[in-house]
Amino acid sequence: MIRTLLFIVVMGLCPTVMAQTDESVDLDALYRQIDDAISQSPTYVAARERQIAEWRNRLYKEKNVEKSVQIAEELFHLYQPYRNDSALYYAEVCIAIADSLRRPDLAGRFRSMLAYQLSNADMFTESLEELRTVNKSVLDSVGLVNYYHAWMHVYGELGSKTQRPAIRLKYFGLQDAYRDSVLMVADEGSEEWLHLKVDILCARQLYQDALELSSEWLQKVTDGTHESAYAAFYRSMVYGRLKNHDQTCYWMGKSALDDIRCAVMNQASLLFLAERLANDGDISRAYRYAEFAKA
Repeated sequence: MIRTLLFIVVMGLCPTVMAQTDESVDLDALYRQIDDAISQSPTYVAARERQIAEWRNRLYKEKNVEKSVQIAEELFHLYQPYRNDSALYYAEVCIAIADSLRRPDLAGRFRSMLAYQLSNADMFTESLEELRTVNKSVLDSVGLVNYYHAWMHVYGELGSKTQRPAIRLKYFGLQDAYRDSVLMVADEGSEEWLHLKVDILCARQLYQDALELSSEWLQKVTDGTHESAYAAFYRSMVYGRLKNHDQTCYWMGKSALDDIRCAVMNQASLLFLAERLANDGDISRAYRYAEFAKA
């Protein structure tokens, strides 16, 4: 994931255009909030562990198989940004229950979710193997979004990893094709649709349109959630394209802050912010943020 995001940043080094910007921001105040959140990280982790324990207990006690698969899926989502090995485990649990129910549509969706998680952990061979077992003809619209999104992600990761230019172009071409497939089946205004549309608008240098869509996205999410952190990260990417230093740092910091408070362990936003702080000469804070993000 971080490699793909780095590629987005590098590709964003293009000519600056004028666009409407947010009001001025107090970066020092935001950084103090991040410092405080990092110091309270054990509290946020404990809260997530309690939530996970409650859902695990529900799964243990549940006798209805169809309800069990819903609980197992919730556990997968709770672990997905927090602990990869456990997320993989509950994806496998979901697949096993779906198979027992003779629901290839559900099994295919869960295999796609597992494949995405595998490629997010650099397990590309395993990810491709899972995707090749999915019969997409039985998937509903939700399953198709997960299926195409997983293919898009793994090819994007492979493209960013290879050192061979021709292969890189091939993989990124496949990534683009699956991006189009996701947009065809995703509901307009969904998270999957929004982040891909922001990407496309930025690639076309339509930054004002990207900011307007980003504003709509931020209105849909609840502040202080992993979803709001994701939306804030993409807003920071738009401002990065515009070379607006303060707004880029603000939204990157807002993304990092929300994720710290949600005990999210994939701290890409904080790593990018640390890099910018280092470039600004704030080496001490940059080091602290990088060390926390990599922990």
